[in-house]
Amino acid sequence: MRWLAIGTAPGWDDIKKFDEELKTTSMWRLDPRTTITSVTALEGGRLLAECQGDSKETFEEWLKNKGWNVESITTVTHMARAGSIWEF
Repeated sequence: MRWLAIGTAPGWDDIKKFDEELKTTSMWRLDPRTTITSVTALEGGRLLAECQGDSKETFEEWLKNKGWNVESITTVTHMARAGSIWEF
């Protein structure tokens, strides 16, 4: 499964704080089956995080531990990237 979360996190609009929170691999690999695949800072202090794994709860826990104020978490059903189509 794959999910997208939209929300905010205190200080993450600052590139130094963003770097501190995400620099090491352990910040991305939550367990052997769950990985944060991307985090994007959006205008206005909002953030978009993508996670692939077996458990939505693991993703939710990561967001909570990182201090995110989550607006929504949505399941991804399929996507296109650079001409490749992926179905989940």
